[in-house]
Amino acid sequence: MGCRSMRKDKWGRLGWLVGVGLTAICLGSAAVNAEEAPLVFGLLPSESATTKIRRYAPLRDYLIRHLHRRVVLETARDFKTFIKRTEERRYDFLETAPHFVPPAIEAGRYHVLTTITRPMTAVVVVARDSPLTRVEELGAGRVAIPSPRAIVTRVGKDYLRQLGLIGTRAPQYHAYPTHNGAYEAALGKLQDAAIISVNVYNKALNQGQPLRMLGQSVPFPNMSILVAADVPEKTRQRLQAVLVGMKDQARGREVLKAISYPGYRAAKKEEFEMLRRYLNPPSDG
Repeated sequence: MGCRSMRKDKWGRLGWLVGVGLTAICLGSAAVNAEEAPLVFGLLPSESATTKIRRYAPLRDYLIRHLHRRVVLETARDFKTFIKRTEERRYDFLETAPHFVPPAIEAGRYHVLTTITRPMTAVVVVARDSPLTRVEELGAGRVAIPSPRAIVTRVGKDYLRQLGLIGTRAPQYHAYPTHNGAYEAALGKLQDAAIISVNVYNKALNQGQPLRMLGQSVPFPNMSILVAADVPEKTRQRLQAVLVGMKDQARGREVLKAISYPGYRAAKKEEFEMLRRYLNPPSDG
């Protein structure tokens, strides 16, 4: 079964994109139960919508094949919209930033299923030919960041403050819509450096981007998958088993490589408590 209503337009192979939410609906080739409603998989808008949907298409197809259910990928134009839709229970399951996990659970709408096997860090990167060799050399320089609400931005700023980049030595932060946009600004010399996630950094290196890391923060829980509380227990357990088991299957490892993840592991809500302080509105600087 192919993508529904495939169009030959500017979206190319992404399939049919509908609505403000930039939803990509595709059914893959596996046999599915057409009578059951599709599962909506929400994706945090850490990249452009087209990049995000294209990147996660292999994972969508893998889930369809192993869950025998239709799966819809959906992202949003920004963090604010994504969080609002999470609160409204728009998604059956979603991948989100770790500091958004506690409030989603406390609201009673979602359970945490998995997180990436390796922890996340906020990394400070520069163009490979940059004269900078240490984070401290940034001084009051220009630093690109993704959304001010992103956990990587907030942890990254804390990291720079701990290194003494405060007061007159505090960097000038410039926000970009995505992590990719932030590091591209550093590559283009629009900014002296960028703060991005280690996930994005590793993906960029695999793509041959001429980036170099100056330093990184302490590790913290990585991107995580939540499932709606009203999704049947059998489906929740099956989804968790499929995700955790991917690293043990040849095709699963191929998909993980395509999305630049080492694998998933089962997660517990308690491990996200350390990030609760980042739920407050971000401060300036």
